Amino acid sequence: MTRLSFSSPVARLHYHLLMALFRLSVTRGLYGRFARGLARLFPADDAVWLHEGAAPPFRIALDDGYWTRFALYRGPYEPEVATVLRAAAGATPLFCDLGANKGYWTTRAVPLFDRVIAVEASAQTFAALRENAAHLPNVALHRAAIHARSGGVLRFVNTHLSHASARLMDGGPARPGDRIETVPTLSVDDLVPEGVAALIKLDVEGAEIAAIDGAARAIAQGAVLIYEDHGMDAACTVSAHLVRDPDMRLFAMEGGLVPVAGLTAIAARKTDPFRGYNFLAARAESPLLATLRARM
Repeated sequence: MTRLSFSSPVARLHYHLLMALFRLSVTRGLYGRFARGLARLFPADDAVWLHEGAAPPFRIALDDGYWTRFALYRGPYEPEVATVLRAAAGATPLFCDLGANKGYWTTRAVPLFDRVIAVEASAQTFAALRENAAHLPNVALHRAAIHARSGGVLRFVNTHLSHASARLMDGGPARPGDRIETVPTLSVDDLVPEGVAALIKLDVEGAEIAAIDGAARAIAQGAVLIYEDHGMDAACTVSAHLVRDPDMRLFAMEGGLVPVAGLTAIAARKTDPFRGYNFLAARAESPLLATLRARM
């Protein structure tokens, strides 16, 4: 069951106007412009809280073109990920939300797992993550960049138009209006305790391969990855890195767990160049993978 609550009666009006404007837009770029433009006419702190089942409420600012579009106007958000989280409940004590953004999956995971670890690099986005999740007793938050090793420092670019497009500096030069931050690095193997087969959602724009390299021990001990392979990446770079290990198994997540054998099958599923596609990966002998396949 899903319901909404509002920061004020004015925020309720703001929300309904925004949803009406979204119905008129014809391109992806217009969504964000509508949200930002309309927000200039309303109080800066207008927000909606999204309530879903037993999960804690998730706050969405009404000037946020990403979350107002995907979680409110076009909800439910990434239902295939929700299915995997529910299937993993009770099969592992730990969910890691790496590249947690403002904490949507962090909050959805709270009633399903004993522990939730959320990591976000951007200072501004981390502040929203903290507002959504810092009070939750089974959640640990880290402001850091997931990478191959802990203890390093990376430069991180916050794009001025969309928090969802934040990325590491080596993904290309900053543009006018972007903000560059310095963030410490953390590896997955330093987050996941020895012997725990965690469910790990990895959405670390531009650092996926380094993050996977830093998860070697966790993956060997049965961790399952939910990762993004973007529709714009014709080479399927992240999937190509994973399949170099002959013991890794890759799955599409829509309509259950569907084995995908090779990059041709991955590429065939990526029909929209503007969308990120979620896939699942684990070593063949992972007990957590076996449980997910049985339950899904």
